[in-house]
Amino acid sequence: MIASVIANRNHRIVVWIESSVLFLLTAFLCLHTMPRAWGKLNTDFPNYYLSARLAHEGFDTAREYEWVWFEREKDHRALDMTVIGLLPITPFSTLVMWPLTGLPALAAKHIWILANLALLLPLGWLLRSITGLSYLRIALIFALCFPLHRNLLFGQFYVVLLLLIVAACSAFQRGLIALAGALVAIAAACKIFPVLLFVFFLRRGNWRALIAGAVTGAFALASSVAVFGWSLHRTYLQQILPWSLHGEGLPPYATASASISSVLHYLFLDEPQWHPHPWHNSPLSYALLQPTLQMLILAPAVLLIRKSDQTPRRIVLEWSALIAASLAISTSPASYHFVLMVLPICVLAALLLERKWYGWLAILLLVYIGICFPLSGQSKVIGPAILLYVPRLPLTLALLMGIYLLLWRDHSVESSQTKWPNYAWAVAMAAIAFLGVRSTLHLQRTVRQEYAYRVPLRAQTYLDANPDSAGGALRYIGFTLNGYQLLSADQNAPLDPTPEDDLSFTARPGDIWVEKTRSPHSQIVTVREPARVLIDDAREPTISADGQILAFIRDHHGRGRLMMRPASFSNTPHDSPLTPPPLNVYEASFRSEHEYAFSAVENGRPPQIYLTDRTHANAPLALGECRYPALSPDGGWLAYSHLDHGVWNLWLRDQRSGAVRRIADIPCNQIQPAWEDDSRTLLYGADCGRSLWFTAVSRRRVIP
Repeated sequence: MIASVIANRNHRIVVWIESSVLFLLTAFLCLHTMPRAWGKLNTDFPNYYLSARLAHEGFDTAREYEWVWFEREKDHRALDMTVIGLLPITPFSTLVMWPLTGLPALAAKHIWILANLALLLPLGWLLRSITGLSYLRIALIFALCFPLHRNLLFGQFYVVLLLLIVAACSAFQRGLIALAGALVAIAAACKIFPVLLFVFFLRRGNWRALIAGAVTGAFALASSVAVFGWSLHRTYLQQILPWSLHGEGLPPYATASASISSVLHYLFLDEPQWHPHPWHNSPLSYALLQPTLQMLILAPAVLLIRKSDQTPRRIVLEWSALIAASLAISTSPASYHFVLMVLPICVLAALLLERKWYGWLAILLLVYIGICFPLSGQSKVIGPAILLYVPRLPLTLALLMGIYLLLWRDHSVESSQTKWPNYAWAVAMAAIAFLGVRSTLHLQRTVRQEYAYRVPLRAQTYLDANPDSAGGALRYIGFTLNGYQLLSADQNAPLDPTPEDDLSFTARPGDIWVEKTRSPHSQIVTVREPARVLIDDAREPTISADGQILAFIRDHHGRGRLMMRPASFSNTPHDSPLTPPPLNVYEASFRSEHEYAFSAVENGRPPQIYLTDRTHANAPLALGECRYPALSPDGGWLAYSHLDHGVWNLWLRDQRSGAVRRIADIPCNQIQPAWEDDSRTLLYGADCGRSLWFTAVSRRRVIP
């Protein structure tokens, strides 16, 4: 009797403490996070919103992943964000914003925040049904989840993703195998890494789930292609996804992401501007460790799946192991990704409470808080001690090891026949790791060959685009957290300090024309008189060889047309089109109205280069999938970028003979070439050793 009274009193104390903590954390959410989330646009909501809005407005969206192109469309719509970019978001995930595109961006974010909060109710019900935890404790786990605050602040997607994953787990527990496969397919179409859950179905022989997932995935892809077109998806599959998988979809040296990839980049790989002094410069060490560690972390989650054990507890533990492993091996995890940790924590908390392992429960909560708590990365090189400054990674690994131990303790005895598939899976994963080491070593060694051509610049930026040395001064567009600005290699200050983005420019001695991106469209101005609009509704100006004609591109619903007008602007301006409407012009190189080259797309086909000169009249050259044409000052050469195996490399065409040759063969991008006055040397942007399309300025002599 006395023991029962004491137990009831202790239970009431625990409930009171839990309720008090939940009240305080909810107050923090309402009084701190919600006003910040509600009052302004933060990354990343505008990325999803703008992508869906462009598609809803009937724009050609094939170039949405290009940083400058997407920034231009953001500026045209006056979205209250300094910088914007779609990488590495999948096109399908942005479709959820389709119903909101008729609203202003901030109003759309308000509805999205309210929808996310509403989704916490079905999430709580589902988590209770699969774990048995009380609603109070589930709410407390959500309240302790700082990534949830970031998800609301940034307008991110991970509450929706968590709902899909938890609903799929619940459906599998209830025997709704096909529904579980379909829900996982939708989650994978949104964020890719849930595709690892198909390993769960495959290991357990749930073919209905695999078939339902394949059908649903195909339907999701078809729906996305119908809205955005195949070109955007081809870009994602050929270029975005591979770079994301090897950890360079976003800046890879930022240890705040606390990924295996970023820590190893920080320790072993150099980059002349972003990270010139690693702890130990060794591409070999990076190549050996990165794929091997990822596979060693993932392998137990796969090998410990037991088809013979159909108990609900075993299923949710295996599910939790795969979710935690996917976060641990992710190449670019952000804080809001760890909203997904709510599922493993609920599962583990329920199990520990059931077994009355209260000490381990306290440790679990401390680990969970440590994983969720935001910490900035360390900027100084301190070697392996960097792990002390990014505790999320070791704590996630510790949590994962705990799940593996529970799976190992609870594994059922299997016959020798069922062990053979485990051996086959182990061999397959070892082979994948070996191939990963080999390909990573080749990649990291090869891209560093390009460092020899890097131009040292004093200004530190994320991206240096459109380098040009007309008039003898090297200028380029620099991307910083304050936006895009026209910079000079000889100066630290922007050439044009006005707040609008500078996204392209052209120059001759004494004059610089720059594209200012304003609402509702871009305008061409001079650096000397930025308030005076010379050409309205125009982008990417380029001056003729004699300095008398200015060519530019004018867009209509994302489709460009090459135009020209006299550069003197002394008479009434008259714009003359140089290309027909069916061609969607991307970039152009202009020497005169009778000699110019441009890249363009026709009828959704890949971009190619068109030439107009004495023998061609807007005729496509048989160069394959190419962009970024650059005619040399003497007219003898055409430099361009050709897409091969998912990367853009520089090529050269002899304009007299038509012969072509490759300038470089490297697994990174070389784009936006521009000739120096000698017609022998190229300036261009290269993203080697950086992240996708975050180019730096390079210089290379290509003609002896």
